[in-house]
Amino acid sequence: MSVSTAAADQAVCAPLPVLGRDVTVPLVTGGEVTYAALDYAASAPALQRVWDDVAAYAPYYGSVHRGAGYLSQLSTDLFENARRTVAEFLDCRGDDQVVFTRSTTDSLNLLAATLPAGCQVFVFETEHHASLLPWKDAQVTYLNAPRTPREAVAALERALAARDPHGPALVCKRGPLENPRGPGRSREPSVSKRMR
Repeated sequence: MSVSTAAADQAVCAPLPVLGRDVTVPLVTGGEVTYAALDYAASAPALQRVWDDVAAYAPYYGSVHRGAGYLSQLSTDLFENARRTVAEFLDCRGDDQVVFTRSTTDSLNLLAATLPAGCQVFVFETEHHASLLPWKDAQVTYLNAPRTPREAVAALERALAARDPHGPALVCKRGPLENPRGPGRSREPSVSKRMR
């Protein structure tokens, strides 16, 4: 188990090398200012490292699972290795599946379309509206906004204990409630591990 240090905390909190951080925008009053992106819930910026990796890969791009040529085989191998890397990062169980979609919103819409009848969905009232819209046909329980991950876990445990124990349930949480990197990074309980 790793222990957080002041140097590690400072490194994590330091500004990330993000594309567009130095973009300036015109003001209606004249002049320019550095752009402050306030819509990261909808579209996060590309990290410089990610952009560099995409640029390095671009000449080798081939269709994934759709060809027998070298570039297609290389792309397929990289794609499947990425699936394994994500599964390890999320601490998935052996029978869990990692499915790539176009976006978080697309993932939620696909998930909502496959819910069994009578599924109860638990959503914090502070979720981004894109996390609230897909559940219009489901039985939704809105939970009060937690102040800490510990409060979130307690609220979810109470809500799950109060529901019909035989019916299916889904906890919808996509915001930064916990550190997904797991133990050693936070002393707070892991929402995803507790809700499994």
